[in-house]
Amino acid sequence: MNQLRQWWYNTLPIPVKFVFIVLLANALPAISILMTFPHRTEELFVWTVNPVINARLMGVMYANALILIIIGAMQTSWARVRNVMVVITLFSIFATLLTFVYIKPFLAHPWFHLAYWLSMYLILFVASPYVFVTQERKSGGRLPVQIPLNSLTRLTAIIFLLLSLIGGVALLFQVELVNQVLPWTLTPLVGGLIGVLFITHTAAYAWALWDGDWLRIRPMFWQAPLTGFLFLLLPLLHQSDLRPDTAANLTLYCIAAGVAIVFSLGIILSYRTSEKSLPHYAQ
Repeated sequence: MNQLRQWWYNTLPIPVKFVFIVLLANALPAISILMTFPHRTEELFVWTVNPVINARLMGVMYANALILIIIGAMQTSWARVRNVMVVITLFSIFATLLTFVYIKPFLAHPWFHLAYWLSMYLILFVASPYVFVTQERKSGGRLPVQIPLNSLTRLTAIIFLLLSLIGGVALLFQVELVNQVLPWTLTPLVGGLIGVLFITHTAAYAWALWDGDWLRIRPMFWQAPLTGFLFLLLPLLHQSDLRPDTAANLTLYCIAAGVAIVFSLGIILSYRTSEKSLPHYAQ
């Protein structure tokens, strides 16, 4: 309890902590249900997710949010969390709007499921942009660069940006096309939400390239290995949900996830010496 009190009163702005807590209240129940009881979304989740691999895919999406919350909560200044807040802010806006586009699956469940979902997202819909704008005006803008991005980091960020953009747009507007490449079939709602996640990552990598400081943009690289590993596990754990004759698609999927993991880890490790040379290394 004392540690929680110390965290609440540290130098990370309280409005940012409020956004983290609301997102945590949304993400933790979703992860618990989707990862532990993926076969029971008809009873426990806010809409029925089929096949089971798609429920676990949604769980990965929320796990990514949890990873970013944990990373963000470990920081002590707005400058170190604003890249995370780019993802949270845009996801809060787009996911809320997407709910009304695909409202039908929600209406098939008890009203309080949708009420809980919308209440969480509407709070974030209002709070996240407000916090982002006010904190950026107060403490943001072009800030001094302590550890500049090297060429490999910039190239990797550009590649991740382009892949996220292409994947996000395709998932939002051409999920049938994506289903021809993916080893399993996505529903429009699941595809749309994963597409929103990719679009938010596109914006975060663009922000990282603009910011130019490793210490401020490293959360996007820190989250990538674990998120990529979770993506990699999906088809391996749910082979019964894969479409037949998709061996080539599965191979490409696993290679893409593996490359993202390796490149991200390599970039993280390449900065360890530079990070240790700074006076406040732990921060």
